Amino acid sequence: MKTFKTLILLAITHLSLAQSNQFKQKNQNDPLFPLKRNFNVGLITTFTGTTPPPVLIGDITYGVSNKFSIGVVAGTTGALALYGFKLNAILFQQNNFRGVFRWNAIYYPGRDGQFLFDRSIQHVMPWMFTMGIADLEWKTKGGTRWSVGMGYLETHCIDGMMKFFHLSNDVDEDKELPFQFYNVFHGGVSIPLSKKLTLRPEVVVVMRGVNVIVKTPDTKVSPFNPYVNLVYSFGR
Repeated sequence: MKTFKTLILLAITHLSLAQSNQFKQKNQNDPLFPLKRNFNVGLITTFTGTTPPPVLIGDITYGVSNKFSIGVVAGTTGALALYGFKLNAILFQQNNFRGVFRWNAIYYPGRDGQFLFDRSIQHVMPWMFTMGIADLEWKTKGGTRWSVGMGYLETHCIDGMMKFFHLSNDVDEDKELPFQFYNVFHGGVSIPLSKKLTLRPEVVVVMRGVNVIVKTPDTKVSPFNPYVNLVYSFGR
């Protein structure tokens, strides 16, 4: 009887370890969702032709649970500094297919004069944007993750927002809404380079309705926004 109990205990332990390893395998090379109480660290760059280099953005993501993560970003577009907050959530998951929601809020402090290697004199008021994207994602046998989705993008000037909510003494009752809303299309792929390193190129296309926007002096965002993110996973 004692031997039988020992065999059952060993079987339960083996099953538990197998399930744990299986879950870790699912989270392998996952730039959006590190394991619970673990971190991903990323470095993002881009090139749009409208901002000078260097475009470098640091990205830290923390796994709150196996299906929810939060993070912070900070860096520069080459023309402006930026920092912000993000969150990611798995809406549903079935085998190697899942639905993911991502939300970002990024603040740009603005500038008055030169900035880094941009020697031109510019005056830019502080502004920010929020963006939410719902993606459908497939994971292949090799561990590559393909994602495509749609969402919204909202931008606003901090000064205009304060006036709109009457948080400023300088209130213009006839001033139009300071918020600009767009819909966005997103596509990306996460490519494993090693067990801990993942390359994630992606692109965000900004549209009004079904038409890609045209860049104007009053538009704070670019029509096409390609990014390359190199992500390192800790604690796996």
